[in-house]
Amino acid sequence: MSTQEASNQKSISFQQRLFARFMASEDEKSYELYKNKKVELFSQLTGTILEIGPGTGVNLQFLKRDNKWIGIEPNIAMYPYLMKEANRLGIEVQIYRDLEEDIQIQKRGVDAVISTLVLCSVSSVPEVLKKVLRILKPGGKFVFIEHVADKPNTLRYWIQKGLPYTPWRYFSDGCNPGRDIGSEINTAGFSLVNCQVYHQEGEGIIRSLTRPHICGVAIK
Repeated sequence: MSTQEASNQKSISFQQRLFARFMASEDEKSYELYKNKKVELFSQLTGTILEIGPGTGVNLQFLKRDNKWIGIEPNIAMYPYLMKEANRLGIEVQIYRDLEEDIQIQKRGVDAVISTLVLCSVSSVPEVLKKVLRILKPGGKFVFIEHVADKPNTLRYWIQKGLPYTPWRYFSDGCNPGRDIGSEINTAGFSLVNCQVYHQEGEGIIRSLTRPHICGVAIK
């Protein structure tokens, strides 16, 4: 193990390790729940693709093998799972903790950006979307599947609004299920936004509290 790798291992928190293990344990369920939407949205993407928060690499199997794939994953505990999946599929990947680490991305741009169930936990959705618009080539696509806040004044809505102030936020890697992400995408400055609201099926309290969902494509 190199000095840098040893340093990275020490910088991984217990919470990050716990969340990575949880996500890996959920890969099979996630595949079954979202596969139809992902095939529809991801299978035709070509060129250089950047994924925000790829986690364990569950989306790699839906992409063409000849694409250039770049992942921005701040949780280093995800890397072993992500690399294992990339190796299984025979896909060469580049992984960075932060978008600013790769200067070439800034210069050349990318053809598509993918975000699935990630914008709930970023520190600022508008700031992330600004970066997405900056690195996309003209005509590039932002492809997304996200869970969003329920209709205002419903029971689930009020629970979603309160969850970030409970241990939920710690164990879910900062997830805030009460965000109106659809509105953020619609007002971010894309030339065209195709956004669909849908009810994602799935059992368990976590999935019952992270409904509804949105999915679609936004064009720069």
